[in-house]
Amino acid sequence: MYGNMSFTLILGIILLILGVWKGYEAGLVKGITHLVALIITIITLSLMIMLASSFKAGETRNTIYTIIVMVILGAVYSTIRFLLRSFKFVSKLPILQFADSFLGIFIGLMWVSIAYMGFIWLAARGNLGPLSRIVIKDIDSNQILTIFNKYNIFL
Repeated sequence: MYGNMSFTLILGIILLILGVWKGYEAGLVKGITHLVALIITIITLSLMIMLASSFKAGETRNTIYTIIVMVILGAVYSTIRFLLRSFKFVSKLPILQFADSFLGIFIGLMWVSIAYMGFIWLAARGNLGPLSRIVIKDIDSNQILTIFNKYNIFL
């Protein structure tokens, strides 16, 4: 009904299992903490690139604005980190510990879904060398992978 089992689909199933396991192990609060840190890191990297290009171009106004935004971002991140640290201590209470672990499954699934869809997106566009040929063949021969590729969020 859904075609052959393939390397790409088996990889997705393994990642799904690992996502559930690691998400449960880490918990919701720790997962959100890592997600916020990743987002802040990406934004900071973008701002640093913008800062360097503004500085090189001699655009004083953009350089100052970028520095101000980076300071505000640092303050916001410090506040969020403080709040998440407080939630982390509360989540260790016996009553809430299971709920934190159980809800962490969803964060784990989100992380592996993003990684898997990114892998399919890169492979389908030929960016992974010889591995791309295998993944493209798998996508063409499997209806589930075809749907993943068609509705990929990275398009």
